[in-house]
Amino acid sequence: MVMDRAKSLLLSESAFYAAAVSSVVDQEKHYSSSSSTDNRRAGFARRYSSFDLSTTTHNENVINVAKSFLSTSCPELLTILESHSDQKSAKDRLIKIGRNINATLRYSHEATERFESGEELFPGIWTEDEAEEVGNEVDRKMKSDGSLQLLVQECTNLAKMLTSSDGTMKCPTVRYGRTEIQMPIVSLGCMRFQQTWNRGGKPVKSADQIEKECQENLVNILKHSLHCGVNHIETAQGYGCSELQIGMALKQLFDEGVCKREDLIIQTKGGISSSTKKSDYKSSILQQIERLGVGYLDLFSVHGLNTEDHYNWLFDHGEEKGNLIDALKELRAEGKIRHIGFSTHAPAHIIKKAIESDVFDYLNLHYHFMGSYTASGDGTDAQLEGNTENIRLAKKHDMGIFIISPYDKGGRLYAPSNLAREIMLPDLEPMEYGSLWLWDKGAHTIVCGAARPSDLDQPVLAAIRSSTDKAKEDLAVVSRRIKEREEQILGKDWAESWHVGLPNYSQSEQRGFQIGNIVWLYNTILMYGMLDFAKDRYGTLTGNAKRWDSNKTWKENVFANPGFNWMPGCAYDEAYDYASELKDVPEQNLPRVLEAMDFVHKWCAAKESTSNDEKKEGDEAVTIPLEYQTAYDMRPWTAFPER
Repeated sequence: MVMDRAKSLLLSESAFYAAAVSSVVDQEKHYSSSSSTDNRRAGFARRYSSFDLSTTTHNENVINVAKSFLSTSCPELLTILESHSDQKSAKDRLIKIGRNINATLRYSHEATERFESGEELFPGIWTEDEAEEVGNEVDRKMKSDGSLQLLVQECTNLAKMLTSSDGTMKCPTVRYGRTEIQMPIVSLGCMRFQQTWNRGGKPVKSADQIEKECQENLVNILKHSLHCGVNHIETAQGYGCSELQIGMALKQLFDEGVCKREDLIIQTKGGISSSTKKSDYKSSILQQIERLGVGYLDLFSVHGLNTEDHYNWLFDHGEEKGNLIDALKELRAEGKIRHIGFSTHAPAHIIKKAIESDVFDYLNLHYHFMGSYTASGDGTDAQLEGNTENIRLAKKHDMGIFIISPYDKGGRLYAPSNLAREIMLPDLEPMEYGSLWLWDKGAHTIVCGAARPSDLDQPVLAAIRSSTDKAKEDLAVVSRRIKEREEQILGKDWAESWHVGLPNYSQSEQRGFQIGNIVWLYNTILMYGMLDFAKDRYGTLTGNAKRWDSNKTWKENVFANPGFNWMPGCAYDEAYDYASELKDVPEQNLPRVLEAMDFVHKWCAAKESTSNDEKKEGDEAVTIPLEYQTAYDMRPWTAFPER
């Protein structure tokens, strides 16, 4: 029942691997003695893989695995968690540790078993050198032990962070461009802890509608955030009742003496439309300040400067409605706003235009090690794809650089593929690699959208470690590994030129195709196995394509769907002739561009498929490769606004 190989390794030199296997073996014995024959027959690999741990019962099993592992590998953290005042957070942390252990053991077992059985590897996933190592029992054992050593180091540092009172385990700060604010390099994003998005049903508009459990969780997140040195709180009018609940929480924290207003960096955002008047925009922002109860905003962002029209509403909105940027300038002159910025999902050339206006002190944008999300495939310079040029331009204008969603839109790093982990371990987990990469590229702060206090742990620990020589060395090692893999899996020429001539929706005047994005998803799947991430993004393209009305103009289609300019573009159409759309693509790239679009459509279009199951393609079942499957999910709960 329990893999024989695991038993044989209990006496090995790999101490952490042995401790992990022993922890799971103990739990397996307990489970077997108290479960039905059918459950026992389910087997070790699937029962203890993290994707199969959605129920409370299974979470209790994985908590026991974590406790057993910590009892020998990091007893100080176990002691802290057992006596922690917030037992929900303590439980969350144990689940995450257990899922990490399970993911490492599961992949090691299945990859070795596959290798020994002579099963062919899925084509295109591994280079020759990688394929030699991935299933070799000795190599796997060493790598798994190294991965678990990394987990133990994280647990050791977490224990220090949870109990630190001398300021040595706090998030570092940097100068936030010309704002001169000392900004923590991790920010607290506030779109996952509020009670509701207010997008359906009865809206939450007053304090008496807030559930006690939700508000207590929010307060605990803020307290943990401040304990970790993360004092930048970033929300938006569009985040449902987030501003209302933050205002309530801040009053409590001020009254309790936890912090003062001047200790915090408060940022919110407000959207605009074609009908917005300058006077109305100004009034709306004043209402946001009142909801937050803070008197003034350190930072205010135009929320969703996503199109040419948004830019024009700010700077050329006509005499009757007034230029909306003037409302922000007036509020700044009145001391209600200290610094003006913008948040964007725009094509790269729109972002560039906003930066070059030199009106904004900072910007929120997508930029990640594996792409620039909605701007991937964009770029006005053939050598600078996505938002790479915009990052350089923002630095030139001395703007603060805030990275949106590094752990979700940056590759769902809280639920990485086995392949992404295999590429980066044993040096770094994907979340830490994504963080270190961004700080190395000049990002001032990266946001963590916390649904529970423990969500801040990994980002803050990465931030604390980021300036050490070891972190820099680990980043360099993994980056070299990725570069070498890129040249072998994608090919050097393709890796450097794939985006040249590709249109995204703003250049696709007939159907709004997001071709650059689709080809980027192809690269992302091949390089990192990020199938679930690709399916999430492609799902928005599929939805947009279904709603596209050929009887309407391009602009009418873009603004008919409120979500289009946030998650823009349409999916691949197998029946469409793309000759005119691809006229600027280099001839040598054209066959692979068509292949890439077809590949993404076939793998990502089916809604019913999940990476840890089987994808249905007509009547034919296609097994998802082990490397494309999700290794673990660091969300052992459902966030309040998603309930």
